[in-house]
Amino acid sequence: MEIKLHSNATTTPRTRKYIQSSEKSDSELAEELNISVDTVRRWRKRDDCYDKSHRPNTIHRALSHQQEAMLVFLRVRLSLSLDELLEAAQLLVQQGISRASISRTLQNWQQSRLTKPDLKQPVGHLRLDVFPLPEIISHKHGSLMVFSDPVSGFIAVALRERGDAQPLDALVGFLQQGLLLQVRSLTARSTELTQQLAQQLQVPLHQATPEEWLERAASGGWEQSLEQLLNGERFDKRLGFGAVLLEFEDLLNHRIIRNRLKNLTPAAWLKAC
Repeated sequence: MEIKLHSNATTTPRTRKYIQSSEKSDSELAEELNISVDTVRRWRKRDDCYDKSHRPNTIHRALSHQQEAMLVFLRVRLSLSLDELLEAAQLLVQQGISRASISRTLQNWQQSRLTKPDLKQPVGHLRLDVFPLPEIISHKHGSLMVFSDPVSGFIAVALRERGDAQPLDALVGFLQQGLLLQVRSLTARSTELTQQLAQQLQVPLHQATPEEWLERAASGGWEQSLEQLLNGERFDKRLGFGAVLLEFEDLLNHRIIRNRLKNLTPAAWLKAC
């Protein structure tokens, strides 16, 4: 029978059985077997002579439906490779998540194949995704707006408060003056909000085609708290929701290097263009 020992084991099952049946003192056995007295005492207290499983009872690396949807969003909108998505996942979503787990997620969502954008295409034709925010995430904000440039992988986020319609002047000013690229068009679902935004930006609005993965993401309920959704290395629970988003935006634009951008970050690549 094959016996599996722990990699740091100093005794064998045969030695342990000898310890349990011996009449010698702990110190005598320790000297005889060239092991510590604590090891002798530990095995004398045990009823068996085999290593117990060292696997944790609960593994906290499984992704929730909402976390999977977030990673698929980053994959599709920012064209992240598997290694780049792994870095983003560990920093933002789930620390300790494995490459294999992310690969399985992409396969389950039918997003394992990645089509790299043509870098010769002009930047600034932004995709706009608007996500309603449940109150468990933010009592103040009702929706999250995510602008992404498919060529560079540059991303920008904005929050809309709940309640009555708000003016778009501040958002328009940010999009016109606060980005590293010029907004040339918007692709989004045609709503009153997106129509007004495109009109004030004076850019065309293209109707977004339905995406199966996006419909699947919306079906999850999104009833997890912010701390449950964002369990990455860089999540700081002391920060407010807006500050957390800005921190993540900065990481995606300025820290995570993209192989397809000649090993530059999106911000560095845009500045070099």
